Amino acid sequence: MDRKKFVVYVALVCAAMGAAVGYGVSVRNALLPAIAFVTGIVLIVLGRRRVTEVIEDERVIRISEKASMRVYQVFVTAAALAGTTLLALNRYTEVGYTLAFSACALPILYMIFYGYYRRKSLE
Repeated sequence: MDRKKFVVYVALVCAAMGAAVGYGVSVRNALLPAIAFVTGIVLIVLGRRRVTEVIEDERVIRISEKASMRVYQVFVTAAALAGTTLLALNRYTEVGYTLAFSACALPILYMIFYGYYRRKSLE
């Protein structure tokens, strides 16, 4: 399978997953979206193994690293600001606490993974 066929394959699998999740939510069945999600991931991984062309190179991986880091920085900052603002205004306190706790938990999770990958050889 080439890259273009793989992209179409992933789009079809994601569309089927979305339909299954939507149907599961509409009939109030929590098991169906979970099964659809796991099945979709397995199908994408199996399809990726059949691709004969190079999907990612060093440049794509480096761009992904930079984009991920920027998204992390923006989200943590925005979540912290929004959470503290909602708590200060005494409105939507549940949402405020959720954003504030996620803004605190994400740097801790980052430090754990950073320590792990610093000790592990990156290959």
